[in-house]
Amino acid sequence: MKRGTSELREPEELEFYPFLTSQRRDEVNQFLDKLDPRFRTFAHKRYCEGKTIPQIAEEMGYSERNLFKFRKIVLMCWYFQRHKVS
Repeated sequence: MKRGTSELREPEELEFYPFLTSQRRDEVNQFLDKLDPRFRTFAHKRYCEGKTIPQIAEEMGYSERNLFKFRKIVLMCWYFQRHKVS
């Protein structure tokens, strides 16, 4: 069965970014720094600033639908960088 975007869950490191220790936050920041600038901006606004998809869409000038695609890309990058596929 194919998993939809809504089934991808934010990992705790992203979801609770403001509450992480400085070491864990540095690890997340290293991940964010590797993202394409569009996705990095989205991820920073979503996870670091805690903004909603509608708020980010308005600020970035994208549709909410596009931002759900951004979310999927960021989460896929997170999971693939964390769990190496051999």
